[in-house]
Amino acid sequence: MPEIREFFDASYGNSERYWWRQAHRYSTDPDDHPASLMTQSILRWARQRPPGRALDIGSGEGTDAIRLALLGWQVEAVELSRVGATKVRRFMREVGVEVTMHHADIRDFTPAHSFDLVVCNGVLHYIKDKSAVCKQMQDMTTSGGMNAVSLWSTFSPVPQPHQVVPTFPDDEQGAVVGAYSPWRKVLLYLERNKQEASHHDMGEHAHSFIKMIAEKPFEASRS
Repeated sequence: MPEIREFFDASYGNSERYWWRQAHRYSTDPDDHPASLMTQSILRWARQRPPGRALDIGSGEGTDAIRLALLGWQVEAVELSRVGATKVRRFMREVGVEVTMHHADIRDFTPAHSFDLVVCNGVLHYIKDKSAVCKQMQDMTTSGGMNAVSLWSTFSPVPQPHQVVPTFPDDEQGAVVGAYSPWRKVLLYLERNKQEASHHDMGEHAHSFIKMIAEKPFEASRS
């Protein structure tokens, strides 16, 4: 995905922080993130159990990964952008946590072990073959573990500012939701025409999202 890599290299390189510019960005209290349903849900789930292993796919500048590390989780992160991966390493040192960083395309990533939590936030709408990546995430998840997934849906068109690179939103009941049909849905939320407020480099626009947290059945474990 060279266009995507170049797009995010430029975006992350043009500002100190592209995502999560608020001062409380690394808070592990779900109530400190009222604008992000996914963040609230992930933190509530992670705080209710002993820390395990987590993988953050498309880590960006590492905010989700760093929060989980602050909760005591062993965290690995995968980021396509070299600039983004460098910022994750810098920000984790500033906060004083450990995150194992992989500069890689998720489709080429082979983990050394399985994970209790896999977060994939804002990646799948850049990938055409979503079913293959969903299977990859499911196979690397422990029995009873969770996948947290967020991507653009086709409910509304891709906004013009984002049409500079190829994108592949999914139908609300499309490949991604279908791939998780055997899993228990902790959250399945279809967010429609939400005004974008998470980055500052584009004009006013809106997205529609599929937001899902799903638990892997114990009998489906391949660990």
